[in-house]
Amino acid sequence: MSDDRLKFVQYRPVDDFPLIEEHWQALSRQCGHHYFLSWGWMSTWLKSLPEDNDVRLIVGFHDRLPVMAFFAGLSRKRRYGIFRSRVVSLNTTGIPYFDHLYLEYNSILASPSLQADVELLFRAVNGMPWDEFNLPGLNRQFMGTVNSLLDGGGKFRALMDEQSAASFVDLEQVRASGMDYLRFLSSNRRSQIRRSIKEYEKEGEIEVIEAKNPQEALAFLDRLATLHQKEWQGRDRAGAFANEYFFQFHRDLVLGRFSHGEIQLLKIATSKTELGYLYNFIYNGRVYFYQSGFNYLPGNVYRPGLVAHYYAILHNAGAGKLIYDFLAGDADYKTSMATGSEDVYWVRIFRSPALFLMGKWVNVIKTRIKSVPRIASRLKKLRNFTLTGGQSG
Repeated sequence: MSDDRLKFVQYRPVDDFPLIEEHWQALSRQCGHHYFLSWGWMSTWLKSLPEDNDVRLIVGFHDRLPVMAFFAGLSRKRRYGIFRSRVVSLNTTGIPYFDHLYLEYNSILASPSLQADVELLFRAVNGMPWDEFNLPGLNRQFMGTVNSLLDGGGKFRALMDEQSAASFVDLEQVRASGMDYLRFLSSNRRSQIRRSIKEYEKEGEIEVIEAKNPQEALAFLDRLATLHQKEWQGRDRAGAFANEYFFQFHRDLVLGRFSHGEIQLLKIATSKTELGYLYNFIYNGRVYFYQSGFNYLPGNVYRPGLVAHYYAILHNAGAGKLIYDFLAGDADYKTSMATGSEDVYWVRIFRSPALFLMGKWVNVIKTRIKSVPRIASRLKKLRNFTLTGGQSG
């Protein structure tokens, strides 16, 4: 299909929600996508935002049929204390407090007959004033269409702010091994998990308890949040659930999407001790591990995170799921428990050469700062303060 005949129309959620649902659902049935672009996630997100938000759906039509769509969040920022920048953000708001949800595997929805690339984004927002195009959490496929901008091709310039591996476990391989998942791990990791299981089982068999209804799922989520906050505040960090918007969004998501089979909340425990809770999404056979809360006991023999994920992986492999996805992040437990990975990317595209050069310089400084742990820690605390809306946690 030639994309030069596309006609683009914008819709605002407050005024056009039924049409937005119709177009998004129609396209999502045609193309592969991850949970973060599902209607379950998107509809919860749209309803969670304040009414004065400036998010709109842009749909590309060909012969009156929708063939592509994405959400554009419009915001304004002051960059580096000098520049005022008009920002368009792909499927996010562009406001850190609301984007604490941390979208991954981001892209646009497009008909298989259409070549979906970054040039389509530029055409879709033609006439809309912008200085930066924020592309958070891009999947590998869409990132392939952005690479030329990183190399300096075209009239725009791009910066990669972050590249992170999303580690995963192939559950088909686990089943093919006779459920001997440990065989895929290093000898040291196997030993740690086995030793920890042995200690826990002195109090009884370890069980995986899956929430059976929305009310039980909410109770698990609340307990997860309590354990999560306790752990992170012990590190003098705010924790994800200090952001009130973040917490309420996930309560709404659990209530609204549990009956659709998209939500999994697991409690891993013995008869006497809870090891912890895992909050996962289920979509097209893929399990997305999103958040956790663990009960840390004295002594380094107890490893509730490793053991909880071990049992969750076996639980989902036994249920016929395809992939256990740890999502992006370089945490050692993710990489050491995975059988594979796929990179996710955070990119900004600039119209202004001055903004681009300043952004490039700032990224160099950030890289150097990360090599100085004390400074990096202070900056991370400041960032968390912003994300939680000014709550120190």
